[in-house]
Amino acid sequence: MTPTEVVARYVAEVLVGNTPDSADALLSSEELRERARRLRLAFPDLDIETVVLLADGDLVAGHFVGRGTHEGIFNGVPPTGAAWEARFTAVYRVVNQRIDDAWVTWDNLALMEQLGAVERVSSVSA
Repeated sequence: MTPTEVVARYVAEVLVGNTPDSADALLSSEELRERARRLRLAFPDLDIETVVLLADGDLVAGHFVGRGTHEGIFNGVPPTGAAWEARFTAVYRVVNQRIDDAWVTWDNLALMEQLGAVERVSSVSA
């Protein structure tokens, strides 16, 4: 399996499909498995659209669109039942056909606004 195939399988089976056996097979650390588990608990209906995946050796970069309903605690915010959609990018390091590390950047402001956790303040000019 190529690094790109490992990441595609991770998104499909672990994040979207919520398959614990796949998490054990595709993630090399308990920390990564726990991050995926917490995301699935917060958003049980999580769906992720892969916009693009690019690979360079053992690194795979992706741009994604996530969607879901806030049904569990996320970043300290209790469940709101709100539907959301946000873009995110991620870089994964794949070693021995398992994700060894991941760096993920969400549009957290857009996500938290949709959950009702924050309200954007209008800018004021002097």
